Amino acid sequence: MIETARNPTCPKVAALSTIVNRGITPKAFVFRNYGHFPGINSYLGGCQYKMWQAIRASSAAPGYFAEYTLGNDLHQDGGLLLNNPSALGMHECKCLWSDVPLECIVSLGTGRYKSDVRNTTTYTSLKTKLSNVINSATDTEEVHIMLDGLLPPDTYFRFNPVMCENLPLDESRNKKLDQLQLEGMKYIERNEQKMKKVAKILSQEKTTQQKINDWIKLKTDMYEGLPFFSKL
Repeated sequence: MIETARNPTCPKVAALSTIVNRGITPKAFVFRNYGHFPGINSYLGGCQYKMWQAIRASSAAPGYFAEYTLGNDLHQDGGLLLNNPSALGMHECKCLWSDVPLECIVSLGTGRYKSDVRNTTTYTSLKTKLSNVINSATDTEEVHIMLDGLLPPDTYFRFNPVMCENLPLDESRNKKLDQLQLEGMKYIERNEQKMKKVAKILSQEKTTQQKINDWIKLKTDMYEGLPFFSKL
């Protein structure tokens, strides 16, 4: 992945997986197309992997795709730990540009389903308890609520359509897929002004000083020492 850093127009890209065989608790692993300077305290990860390896590892959802072995590590879907990786993305930004304020964060959800059913029972089975633990671990909205309250106005934007039905990940019926598409189009129509605001912020031209800083950062990432030895 690090080879993409040779292209000055290529953005910083990261993909998240979950390592499930290092100790008792699962651990987040970040595939990057960039490197951090020594001493930076960040998540496990690396930039020496192929893009397809990052995609394969980060999408290994239990029950749908097999675990992926990479070296001595066993990878599963990153959503097992961080189903909404917005906070992780902010952390990575701070590791890269510690003195640059965050200007715009866009979080894209894959849809959410609101159930009106309320359980009035005074006792929950073990199965229900385990289901609640899993749902809590993979919840995306709690991170959204936290970031929305902590970040300055017009900095954080979340887009996540509400679905009228809770569909499985491997849904393939044309009728249901058409339904999802229709719900998505209606959501876009309702949030058109919000999307225009985001587009305006993201399309702002960088200042000359920012461009110079980016150029220096790129050269720093690519070379170290005298004479210049490529890290790539």
